[in-house]
Amino acid sequence: MTTLQTIQQHHISFHCDCGHGALVSVKELLDRLKPDTTVHQVADNARCTKCGTKGRKDFRLHWKCG
Repeated sequence: MTTLQTIQQHHISFHCDCGHGALVSVKELLDRLKPDTTVHQVADNARCTKCGTKGRKDFRLHWKCG
């Protein structure tokens, strides 16, 4: 499993079933979560800021090169 500490310079995008999406910096997540938190744990606990549902989402990692 990929932990946040190993992908600090990257982003995660979330896409809810309601059509809402968000792009979140992993560094922002690390300000609130433990470094050994996995990407899947973040996705499982993410809540849509539009409709409020939890667990109905797709997520993707966005790698920052360089």
